[in-house]
Amino acid sequence: MTASVAREGRSSSPTLDGRTIRLGLGWYLCRHRLPTAMPIPLAVASPGDVDLATWAFAGMKAPSREPTCLLLLRPNGIAAETALERGTRLVVATHFHDIAVSSGPAEAPEALAAADRAVIAQAVLSAVTAGTVAALASLFPLLAPALRAMPIREDAPDLAIDPHRPGTCSLSGTAVPDYLLLDSDAGTRCVRVATARLAVSPQPRVDLDLEPLWGPGGDDAPGHAVLVGGGRSTSARLRAAGA
Repeated sequence: MTASVAREGRSSSPTLDGRTIRLGLGWYLCRHRLPTAMPIPLAVASPGDVDLATWAFAGMKAPSREPTCLLLLRPNGIAAETALERGTRLVVATHFHDIAVSSGPAEAPEALAAADRAVIAQAVLSAVTAGTVAALASLFPLLAPALRAMPIREDAPDLAIDPHRPGTCSLSGTAVPDYLLLDSDAGTRCVRVATARLAVSPQPRVDLDLEPLWGPGGDDAPGHAVLVGGGRSTSARLRAAGA
């Protein structure tokens, strides 16, 4: 998500202390305390070669009562990546006023707390589009545990995958996702829904033709599946084909 922000007449708040965590190839997370005004991040105003891909608020109900803001950042070029690695000062444009965040050298991915991992995983899923799905691939090895922990709602759609018909599946209901994230022991793979055919008898379902995008081969049966599209995501209930 890249935004153009007018600078004239915008005020800045005092500099906040932040932490930068290296998440994957070309991706960084900046974590800072959430000001009480709860300003909505719009873009990274400075440095100009760092994009804000997505964001999330975390810890809103935590016992510590220290809510934080998580910024998923994508540097454009070696200079921007070096700045994030060594520590830098970010100016984040928000709907309220600019926020300055100062952080030290980037920390290893293991520094990402489980609670923050779950929150940013949901934000990443909402950011999956045709323009971002390839670049986001490097994040999913780190986010896989959070995906596996996503609850399955009672009204979740059923997803049937036939091992004898690779590249196809059936989904109950009439909603058609854009992508499927299929997690197995081999890792997380992403497939794009290439075509969909609606059947209404005896129960509504869509038969999907799938195009592999990235991740391990599809020989392993997935243990968890997430449907992604239109800025939304939901876990599907897996069942055997024909069951």
